[in-house]
Amino acid sequence: MGKKGVSRLSGNITPIVGEKNIYNIVDWYPDTPISQRNPAKVTWELFKKRRNGKFTTTKIKKLGKSDFTFGEMAIGETYRLEGYLYGPEGGGLIINPKPSKIPKIDKVDLLYVDDTNAKVFSFTEFLRARAHCTNMFGKELLFTLWEDDAKDEGHNQKNRIIESKKKKVNQNGLATVEFHLTKVLMKKALEGEADTKQVEFYVTVEYYAHKKHPTNNVNINTPEGVYIGKPKSPPPPPTSQPKAKDSPAEKKGKSKKEEKGIIETAREKATDIIGGVVDRAKEIFDWKEGTATVKRDQPKTQPKQDNGKAATNIGNQPNTNTSTCLCKEIYKDLIWGEKVSCDFRKKVVEISQLLWPNNHMAMANGLMAVMNVETDGSFKAHQIMGKPLGDVNSITKDDFWLIKKDGTKTSRAVGLIQFTQPALELIGEFTAGTGYDKLHEVKLRFAKMGEINQLNCVKDYIKKQPKYSQKNTPEDIYLLIFGPEGVGKSDGFVLYEQGKDAEKYRQNKSVDEENNNDKKIQRSEILGRYNISYTQGSGNKPKTFNCKNILSTPHISSPKKIKWHDPVDNPMLCLYTQNGNYRPRYNVFGTVRKERKNHNHQGIDFLALPDSNVYACVDAYIEFISVQTGYGNVVCLKVKDPKEFLKRRREFNLQYSNMGEIQTGTGFSFDGDFYLFYAHLKEVDKSLHGKKEVTCGTVIGKNGTSGYGSTKDPHLHFEIRSSITGGGLTNRCHPGIFVYYKDENTMSQKEKDYQKEISQKYWD
Repeated sequence: MGKKGVSRLSGNITPIVGEKNIYNIVDWYPDTPISQRNPAKVTWELFKKRRNGKFTTTKIKKLGKSDFTFGEMAIGETYRLEGYLYGPEGGGLIINPKPSKIPKIDKVDLLYVDDTNAKVFSFTEFLRARAHCTNMFGKELLFTLWEDDAKDEGHNQKNRIIESKKKKVNQNGLATVEFHLTKVLMKKALEGEADTKQVEFYVTVEYYAHKKHPTNNVNINTPEGVYIGKPKSPPPPPTSQPKAKDSPAEKKGKSKKEEKGIIETAREKATDIIGGVVDRAKEIFDWKEGTATVKRDQPKTQPKQDNGKAATNIGNQPNTNTSTCLCKEIYKDLIWGEKVSCDFRKKVVEISQLLWPNNHMAMANGLMAVMNVETDGSFKAHQIMGKPLGDVNSITKDDFWLIKKDGTKTSRAVGLIQFTQPALELIGEFTAGTGYDKLHEVKLRFAKMGEINQLNCVKDYIKKQPKYSQKNTPEDIYLLIFGPEGVGKSDGFVLYEQGKDAEKYRQNKSVDEENNNDKKIQRSEILGRYNISYTQGSGNKPKTFNCKNILSTPHISSPKKIKWHDPVDNPMLCLYTQNGNYRPRYNVFGTVRKERKNHNHQGIDFLALPDSNVYACVDAYIEFISVQTGYGNVVCLKVKDPKEFLKRRREFNLQYSNMGEIQTGTGFSFDGDFYLFYAHLKEVDKSLHGKKEVTCGTVIGKNGTSGYGSTKDPHLHFEIRSSITGGGLTNRCHPGIFVYYKDENTMSQKEKDYQKEISQKYWD
């Protein structure tokens, strides 16, 4: 019996400590049942290499979640990450965490004194605040407990300080202090404040070289009937709180409340003043950098309508949304998509479809990860190597000069993938030997051509690389730019070595220094920055959509509201061929079947299981019913009202134009009659006969597999013609002009999985 489970993983094998990395399943063993190939069922387990050279479990396991963040203690250690369905197998990724060069506070925990996550706070208990830090061992942090009494949200210096404490970061990257929650109510009581229904507080953590890292507010609600009044005896003398040297708090100076001596530091029993006050503030933590975000329970109120009144029967309201932003439907999962425009997203995916048609979305993500690294996150065409991003209109040819340490001059790279002289030569934009002035003239033009135009140059550059192929992986995109020799090689493959490749090694020396500094640059090292960019980009997918390119969804009538019914329920393009191969382009209109003797496909194939219904799309007449070779049982309808039918016409974007997909064949006309042709039916409704009129939505038959028999691709073959005769593509158009169907980009993952499951067996 062969192996079952996960066969190959991918992800950053040299993660920076303190940074979250997401690991992915690349492939499954062939014997793994399709029904079991579910990432949600995969267990991710981390193993650590011990002194005897063996790996043993760290007992860190996650079911269905593949995100891992390594702490300071992981530096210098070797780990193995496995993903499995049935138990550890000994494979996986070997991971060597690397230190961060930038000291930072990663997050702040709010805990009980026993280190459990705080779910309910009581004013008689201590709150433990813990900062998780990177590259800050021995550094002193200032923790401050604040009561939030300012109007605006977020940290505000007008809020009152309850208590401040200092703590050094230990060797594990942690610094921890404790605060007594009674201080909050004591402050309010001593100042005679009677508003005790709710108290909000938070903790800030700061280091003199860093910004404040605040937690979100924690609400402390007091029971009904409890009143905290002004005490009869005077408050104890106020004392100042320590402030970190050179910290933002010290530089600001004393607040008005500090000058008035309001802040007190004495620890007294709160029960003497408040007597049995208990809080039940429920919180859920959502970690962000340096922040323990607290989501507070909200009152259960109904959403309001535009008129401000409470909405009722929300679930029964009709859905009037008939269209949606194309970006939102198709490009919502593009990494780093939030950093660029809708047009930029579309262009990147379009390029990826042309270069890598069988895996274009994964490659689009890879291309975005590359451009993020190369532009330092700006995604601008005028990003110049080693220079801050400036105003594009102020750039001159002189901005491209780079003076080396020895006084010699060279030229800076520019653009989305940092075009160099060799790159410009490769795509025919510059001729070697014509001088720096001409080179900088070209680079200035590139800087000012805009991102969309420059993306075309990115496409040309990749396509002309000797190592380019439609089988490239996302990592290969980065290698095509930085080290083409590494395409298709193992992670340990040496790209550049100090003694052999002096100039290329010098250009990428920092990569070696960031890792093991062994004077060699391996494939895995050169991919380190790419992997980090890819992982971080997953958290920067598009959230805002403002393009005007509207995609009408299936089942929705056109804006003109004509009578219409789709030829099948929920029309989806078939993703597989009759033999079960994944080839969506095979099933659209055009010369798309290059691998076959007859390249033509005369219509579109919609997924349709045997015995499902076939419908008349519009009011029509029966033109003919027959049995045809290759097509089996067929029905042809003549559209009753051609002018009304034309109102259904839409601007239709081809997905596989580079592979032969076209809009119309020779002789097709939009002026005249239209014929709807249905093929491969199991049966035709017995009541139908020549010239009979059928109304929109009438069931004219049942889908089947007639004409070809057993198949892994059960479908309805559907054509739109302007004449009932004509061979090949003649007198036919792409049905997508009139049928608003789902293609591989607009289907949900569930629908794709459904099609994959169907393609695993033959249907009759």
